[in-house]
Amino acid sequence: MTSDGYPGGDDLTFLRSYEDTTLRRIEVVSDALLERLFRAEAGQRALLAAKLLGELSEAAQRLAAVYNALRDRSQPVARALLAPLPDTDEWIAFSETVFEASPEGLILTMLLDERALESAAELAQLPNLARHAAVIRVHEGGPPATLLEAGDSPALRLIGRDHTGQPTELRLALSEPRVTAFADSTGQLVTLARDFLMTHIELREETLERLAD
Repeated sequence: MTSDGYPGGDDLTFLRSYEDTTLRRIEVVSDALLERLFRAEAGQRALLAAKLLGELSEAAQRLAAVYNALRDRSQPVARALLAPLPDTDEWIAFSETVFEASPEGLILTMLLDERALESAAELAQLPNLARHAAVIRVHEGGPPATLLEAGDSPALRLIGRDHTGQPTELRLALSEPRVTAFADSTGQLVTLARDFLMTHIELREETLERLAD
């Protein structure tokens, strides 16, 4: 931490790094996992798929974190992004908000401008965001135990605990289309979070430039 209280510098420096590193890392790792997965032997594919689900969970939580930070300006956006990630209940609330709001309403809530409208429209069109709640829940207490049910239709079992410490479990049948969908969803969610945060950064920079003139 610096004297400003942000890792690496002032709040804008932190936000740029968060967008380019914290968020982009999820996308890079997800793409690498997907590429490796389809070249791996059968026994390794389930393990890579389990890791991919962890990236999907974080992508969803980071998107909700960015939305919440931009929506609630009672504290600086950078400070809000240093808080613990949203839990399952917060993700469900976010999903309901997106379902009920228009793209214009979403950017107004986040105090953004028309530069974010295309991304807000894409977010509003994503189907059934709430379905990611089960993935988030099983990762809340830390990396879950991973089990593979063998058979004609292999299934992945993740056994973990939610943020309250209660046991939780997720079972997913594995298939190439489904695993690809995990990666696609991860990429979409991260891209949207980056777009919203970058629009905020640009607006902040423009305001500082006007004040400096």
